[in-house]
Amino acid sequence: MAGSPKEEPRSSLNSFAFSSLPPHELDCADHPVDSPERPSELSQLRADVDPNHSSSELDSDTDYDSDSDPIPRSGGFGSKKADLESHSTGSHNSPSEDKKVHERTPFSSWKHELEQKSTYVAPKITLMTTLLTWFTPYRQLFVLTFGVNFAGVVTVLSGYWPWALRHLTAMVVGNALLAIGIRSEWVLRFLYWSAVKTFRPRMFPLWIRVKVVGVVYHIGGVHSGCGLSALLWLSVASSVYFKNTSVHNVITLISLGICQACLYLTCLSAFPFIRGRHHNLFEIIHRFVGWIGIVSTILFVIVDSLWDVAEQRWNSMASRLITKPELWFLTAIVFLIVFSWITIAKVPVTVFTSSDKASVIRVPGGLTSGLHTRISMGGLREWHIFGSISEGKHADCHYIVAAVQGEFTKMLNVDKPVALYTKRWKPCGLPYFSRLFKRGLAICTGSGIGAVASTCLQHDSWFLIWIGPNLETTYGKELMELIYNRIPENRRLIWDTRGPLGRPDVVRLLKDTHQYWNAEVTLFVGSPEMNNNVLQSSRALNIPAFGSIWDA
Repeated sequence: MAGSPKEEPRSSLNSFAFSSLPPHELDCADHPVDSPERPSELSQLRADVDPNHSSSELDSDTDYDSDSDPIPRSGGFGSKKADLESHSTGSHNSPSEDKKVHERTPFSSWKHELEQKSTYVAPKITLMTTLLTWFTPYRQLFVLTFGVNFAGVVTVLSGYWPWALRHLTAMVVGNALLAIGIRSEWVLRFLYWSAVKTFRPRMFPLWIRVKVVGVVYHIGGVHSGCGLSALLWLSVASSVYFKNTSVHNVITLISLGICQACLYLTCLSAFPFIRGRHHNLFEIIHRFVGWIGIVSTILFVIVDSLWDVAEQRWNSMASRLITKPELWFLTAIVFLIVFSWITIAKVPVTVFTSSDKASVIRVPGGLTSGLHTRISMGGLREWHIFGSISEGKHADCHYIVAAVQGEFTKMLNVDKPVALYTKRWKPCGLPYFSRLFKRGLAICTGSGIGAVASTCLQHDSWFLIWIGPNLETTYGKELMELIYNRIPENRRLIWDTRGPLGRPDVVRLLKDTHQYWNAEVTLFVGSPEMNNNVLQSSRALNIPAFGSIWDA
């Protein structure tokens, strides 16, 4: 990111002239560029519908064909397409006629209130608010998972849990199974689908639905907790085996040593300060070193089961092996790993590059809202996940928005590959939970549009705010026309920070739009620093909000 850009011209909307966030967090471009042809858009927010009016079309239990078909069968208030020329066609009316029209719309009243606010008091962020925001469900699940296992280890070392002492390998592999399983795209899709199907009915109050989303969305805390717990149990098991090296087969000890080295390296590479700076290295270690660790564990379990320690000879009775719980845990692990790779396919793609800041990639096949796409050049070494923009599962394509931030995304922008590897079984993301809420607000900055656009394209009760500099210049006409054509004008606000309105105060914009739209929840996709500010402020304002997570 470059330094702070030069000051922008200020709008009459004084409340939007300054931001509570640093300028570099709102401007995604590395340096200032020319102003776009299209100015910032201040949409007619439901100008024809009372936001407080409730109807069956707005309920969270809207009649869908299936969970994978989120487009309501009945026409909603947002079913009308937005006219790209609506502003110009409306200019034929006389000023007095325009004034009368605006006086009759809820939007004009809302806008007038904003214009009259000369001052704005930002929500007070207390130490407690900061701590509660930091202690996310992810960290809560990590503490719970690791804490239970730590207590178990202490109990074993104290001599109060003899069963676990006799089954240390099962404790190691059991935790590894949970860590791997909770990251399986098949398991996650099932968890997300189950949560939506179970808690969608109106009988569940908002606070329960928010809690459910928080737990399932941050389920990665179980992954981290179980991974570190597996290392803890393995350390205990290794100390037991290496204290009595004379009675164990040499193959057992070698495979155990390899397994321990692999698990230590895998856990170390997953720490944020390493993973964030060397993500490709982390991915290589997590995949290939992890595979070596699994193979060595399988070898250890087989050899240890067939070696009779008491008689110091091999015992090939199958019952000694098939009665081991760790064998079946390993079978499940192998099953999950294999299934994560069987849907890989090489597909033709089209890469649009309107600037050197981002690429828009068109991939064959439509997707339901809330699903993401993994892509790779080779299909083995590294995979990258992006939000997907699609009009629905019956569409002929979906789009990926990739900001140029690293070697892979730069390659996409420069080389424009004509084919990429992808996984046809798509992982779920945060916007998948939009089905749980009657009305919602999605706010994103820059390339974050890729994560939330499908929700607003496919669900009539969701409002989109997209903030960034020179959006059409950066992301191209194809993406902009999709947004303008498919999301009605009364459900979108496209805010160009290089336009006449300058940079918005994101927190105030969130608060005012959330209240006006009568939203139940807000989804925010932005930079880590921006994310923290928005989530802390939302907590202080008692607004249910979810943001991106980078520690999962």
